[in-house]
Amino acid sequence: MIKKIILLFILSSCAQITSLNLKKHQFGKIPTKIVWIQIAGFTQEHLAMLKFDNKNSNQLNSFENSLCIGEAWEYSLFDLRPTAQASFMSQVTGKKNIKNTCEDLNLKPMWAYGKNANLKVGIFESELNSDQSLLSLIDECKKQDYLSPVVYWGMRKNIPKKSKLFHINETVEFDKGSRYFDKSCMSGNCSTSLAKNIEQTFLNFQKNSSNYIYIVRDFSYLNALQSKDIRQVKKELIELERTLSFFQKLAKKNSDMLVLATTASGVVIDFPRKGLGWKNFDNRKNFLKLKNTKLISNVYATGARAENFCGIYDQSQIMSRIYSGAKQQGLEFSIINPFEQN
Repeated sequence: MIKKIILLFILSSCAQITSLNLKKHQFGKIPTKIVWIQIAGFTQEHLAMLKFDNKNSNQLNSFENSLCIGEAWEYSLFDLRPTAQASFMSQVTGKKNIKNTCEDLNLKPMWAYGKNANLKVGIFESELNSDQSLLSLIDECKKQDYLSPVVYWGMRKNIPKKSKLFHINETVEFDKGSRYFDKSCMSGNCSTSLAKNIEQTFLNFQKNSSNYIYIVRDFSYLNALQSKDIRQVKKELIELERTLSFFQKLAKKNSDMLVLATTASGVVIDFPRKGLGWKNFDNRKNFLKLKNTKLISNVYATGARAENFCGIYDQSQIMSRIYSGAKQQGLEFSIINPFEQN
């Protein structure tokens, strides 16, 4: 009788289906494929520009489709409202003492924790101002080795002279430690969309690799907000939504893939109070009224270990939440985490 009870318990454990945010989810799955999208200027309320512009307002966008949504305090040891650059650095190093100086480059970034020799690392930056780029600090501090294991792609107007170029319609072998800039931006305005560039560089980058980190650092949305051009803001927001949706679909096919979207320096928009005012708001150009940035940012997670990102925590804890947590439950085989810290 006791044996039957034990057998029944084992069978029921194997058949157990767990869920997160009303979606099927396997807890404790270790991520070996990490996609991390960092968005400057974005807050959850901005989704109203997608929500109220959709004929079917009940249709969920990719941000709403995230398995887990959390909030992260942005304040550091030096600033109550740090710059987006400082917040991005805090998130990928797990440190709060970010100064926006050369000292920041002495802090260990997340890709430096990989023990697996086959780990691939890529960083895609989208910005209009070169001083927002990670390259600006690296070149100023003469710390070129900071990105030695990284393939870098840049999408910006002012392309450095004699730079290596890439284009979505060309096949290019990307070498780690090299910098590549979007050829379509050479005329001053980039003719290739953000979503297309990210999709194509990623698909090329992740070929023949089971362990990788692919990071997107986006400042184009923040710069659009600062221009107060609502049409440009919506255009950039749609691009980001498409990008997140692309990776979420991949995460459904790859159980060991984690897709993160984190924000920084979220700008408060003075939205209309009534529905009747929305039409005027939506159709006007250069009419955005902006307020101060928020003290807390948003985190959207889908895929392996997404459960770690629910709740409220400090943005410097985001990296550790990727690496921490219980291992897979049940009778699955244990997987060695290639990103395990030293």
